[in-house]
Amino acid sequence: MDSFRNLCKRFTNFTDSDISVLEQVALSLQNVAELTGNDIFIDALTPNGREAIVLAWAKPSHASIYSTSVVGELVYQNNEPAVYHSLTTGEVKRDIRGVSQEGVPIAQTVVPISNAAGEVIGVLIMERNISKDLQQEERVEFLSFSVEKLSSTLMSLSLTENNFEEWVGNGIFVLNKQGKITYANKHASRIFEECCQEDALGSNFFALLPNCHSVNEVLEYLKDSLEIIIGENCYRFQAYPLIFQSQLSGCAISVVDQTELKKKEQELNTQSMIIREIHHRVKNNLHNIAAVLRLQMRRSQSETVKSEFAASINRITSIALVHEIFALESWDAINFNEFCKRILPLLVESSGLSLSDVVTRVEGPDIRLPSRKAIPLALVINELVTNSIKHGIKKAGSGEISICFKESNGMISLLVSDSGEDSNKRFLHVPQKGLGMQIVESLVQEELEGFFRFERIDGVTRALVCFSRNSKEDSK
Repeated sequence: MDSFRNLCKRFTNFTDSDISVLEQVALSLQNVAELTGNDIFIDALTPNGREAIVLAWAKPSHASIYSTSVVGELVYQNNEPAVYHSLTTGEVKRDIRGVSQEGVPIAQTVVPISNAAGEVIGVLIMERNISKDLQQEERVEFLSFSVEKLSSTLMSLSLTENNFEEWVGNGIFVLNKQGKITYANKHASRIFEECCQEDALGSNFFALLPNCHSVNEVLEYLKDSLEIIIGENCYRFQAYPLIFQSQLSGCAISVVDQTELKKKEQELNTQSMIIREIHHRVKNNLHNIAAVLRLQMRRSQSETVKSEFAASINRITSIALVHEIFALESWDAINFNEFCKRILPLLVESSGLSLSDVVTRVEGPDIRLPSRKAIPLALVINELVTNSIKHGIKKAGSGEISICFKESNGMISLLVSDSGEDSNKRFLHVPQKGLGMQIVESLVQEELEGFFRFERIDGVTRALVCFSRNSKEDSK
């Protein structure tokens, strides 16, 4: 503590007993700094009474206001008024603002230190950096000023010959703290007059929302955007508090008339229901056609005729499944993954094979396709899967048939492959261009706007189809 005592001897007229009192306080400075997380000082007046001297300083280990030590530096009254007040009056001062020796805005709490005679010989100071507090206060002050001017500014704009009302779009109410409407633009005035049959300006806003009886209730009720039905109309409200000098002075309310939008939504929902009903009826009609074809197939004695009937029935069933899925969907698009998982077992069973002998596998993401793509793709899958069953699985008596697909940069790749019990030994048949393959090529090129080919990899024949998710017509 020699340096502390030397400073006291050099800059003050303290007695040895006074210095001892200050030294005892100085011993605990570091603990206080760590406990509070703030810089702690001991200051004392110089003999001339015009300046104070920093006798001791302790800083918390995690942070400090000061980049260098200020021990031994002079403190001036203009920068730290709380220090001078406590030194001269003996009063405790809390959160008094000042400026540090390095120009940082600070808040000081100052406690006087007295000797045995009760005389103030120094002060214990805790300093806190308030730079962020001042920035926040400036923002709040700016917002408060803006809020104070809001009603008058909006009213002024509404009375001038500009297009402010039109480009704002939403209805705007400004309420005072009693709930009276101090401002309403044209949109808001029209809504209020239609609903309450009275002028908006000067009226009580609670007439529009009878379940609210105070501005606080309005703010709580409309803190999030809320859709409210009033009469036959639909509006979306949201409220924002107006604060002036830290007090609630009212609120601003945004309102949008969504009546026409709701009518359009209802029309779309009705149309969607009609479309789903159409899909349902088309599906039923296709199933009826398939049932008639089955009756005719059973009456035929020719295996060739039966085979052609079965192929036609499968094609009709595939299209019917697309319509069945559309009948259950909200929009004009189906989940391609779901379709594949449903069509595979149907085609296996229609071929006369048991699902216990044939493993079906579908791999790929959930891709949604519109009807203009889904229906031709359903026919393509039907032909390719039927071909795999006929020329691959059925010859082996069992095996696996899979549909794998992926999407990249708007292009969808579809791979149909099969594997019998002994796929390496059995003859792998790449079909000639019969009716089925002609259907595939025609649909892929003309409807899907893509390409199709067969591949042989590791002794397995695979059919590959690639096409764009979007049609050329979509880009026009």
